[in-house]
Amino acid sequence: MAEEKKKVDAPCCSGDSNMLYLWAVGGLVLGLIVGYFIFPGMVPATNTGATGTGGNTTATTVFTLDQAKVSQIGGFLANYYFVSTGEETAATFTRYVDKGAYVELYYTVAGQEMPIMVSKDYKYFYAGAYELAPTIAQMEAARQAAANETAAQAQGIPQSSNPQVQMFVMSYCPYGNQAEGGLVPVIQLLADSATFEPVYIIYPSGNECADNNGTRYCSLHGNAELWQDVREKIIFSMYGEKKWADYVAKANTDCTLSNIDTCWVTAADAVGGINTTAVVAEFEASKFTILASEMAKTNQNSVSGSPTIKINGVTFNGGRTAQAYKDAICGAYTTAPEECGQNVSSTATAASGSCG
Repeated sequence: MAEEKKKVDAPCCSGDSNMLYLWAVGGLVLGLIVGYFIFPGMVPATNTGATGTGGNTTATTVFTLDQAKVSQIGGFLANYYFVSTGEETAATFTRYVDKGAYVELYYTVAGQEMPIMVSKDYKYFYAGAYELAPTIAQMEAARQAAANETAAQAQGIPQSSNPQVQMFVMSYCPYGNQAEGGLVPVIQLLADSATFEPVYIIYPSGNECADNNGTRYCSLHGNAELWQDVREKIIFSMYGEKKWADYVAKANTDCTLSNIDTCWVTAADAVGGINTTAVVAEFEASKFTILASEMAKTNQNSVSGSPTIKINGVTFNGGRTAQAYKDAICGAYTTAPEECGQNVSSTATAASGSCG
């Protein structure tokens, strides 16, 4: 069922674990800068070397300036600065000093020049033997965690072990459809550790409505949209949010409001794994119960416009890109799953309007 979730325990990337990264890697950075002067035995013995801004040297072991590696290490320093201060800065390579057994790379960070000591094959940081690639990866993960938490905090979104995401939409609001396009890859990424629910915005009055025992149920774009709202909610309830996401992406692309009464079946068949006969049976048996529930949720949350996204009960007012949604939701975990370290993308346009 859609509401059944497995809690995911991950070793990183927010809250206390983010601080562990900061302490561990921050200690490393400090060691890289001052370790040579305090503990010279931790760094390979030096020869009188060459200096320069590019090219080869003629020291004991030939050093080749690898611009890609230099840029990667600069990114590491910039990420550390961001995790430490929450501020963006550039780490600009300025020069190097060949020390014979290793090399000092100098960067200007926040207006100050600092050396980073690395092995000539770019495999290790000094002091000590810290492997460069995994250390850089750790810092990238720490930066992503900090960015996620910042995105959530900026919106005042509280944290929880299982973030609750409600998507208030209308099945044929163009802005809502674009927001769904941004959410689809995030749902596919995080559905095992967060709870996603589409809620269809239903009004008690409108130009074209369905009546049940004196109660009117209306969707902004008429009854064709109203009944598609019900079908989409049934698909969500029967098959879960991942299948729902696949289905709405297909229906939004292939169907229109004028043909959705029949096209919905074509879209479901194209996605696969949806028993349209069972959907029709549930529609006939429960459509007004579903509409009453959706209207109650609309009213309880004081929602009138599509799309409205709520994360842990707080309306998200950020961008409508997949990455923006992912960052905000990942920042709402007390302990973020490892999937939060992944980037997401979509073809959705970041629209700013709404229906309603």
